[in-house]
Amino acid sequence: MKPRTEAIFSSRALTVFLALVLVQGMHELEHVVQVAQRTVLGIPNGNGLLGSLTDIEPLHFAYNSLYLALLVSVFVLLGLHHDGPSPHGTLVGALVTFSLAFQMWHELEHVFKLVQYVALGVNGTGGILGQGAGGLLRIFPIPILHLAYNTIAYVPALLGFIVVVRQLPIAVATRSDLAHA
Repeated sequence: MKPRTEAIFSSRALTVFLALVLVQGMHELEHVVQVAQRTVLGIPNGNGLLGSLTDIEPLHFAYNSLYLALLVSVFVLLGLHHDGPSPHGTLVGALVTFSLAFQMWHELEHVFKLVQYVALGVNGTGGILGQGAGGLLRIFPIPILHLAYNTIAYVPALLGFIVVVRQLPIAVATRSDLAHA
């Protein structure tokens, strides 16, 4: 029996799932930092860690496109696109499917934001629901809206990963293993 970490890296599906969790975890951190910069530290144009080094719209479009590609990959590699029950269970299927569906909406929002960025020459556009330049409905402050979007798209996938990893058998060391260590 393999330890869980070895089992993760010996499975393409689980390795990609881990990459998804790490990439989106970094993206989530970007948004937490951005909101903290703007609300707690009073930096009006705070754009997160990497967003402070480059234009935010292309950066977040890239993050969201990568996350969507990873979600599609995990969905296919886990076999969730097949009819019938998933070997990983209904809960994992539902969590990954929800993240994928919600991320498609989030990606559409970023397509709008990128088009607005190119058309208007403004970094920090409104997209569909955001209050920034070019925003269609201008309902929500952009940093809060996108922190919410990322959290809603990330948490179910993260929970799905945790469930899958917890389903892996745990390698138990024997006295012989310990003696040879």
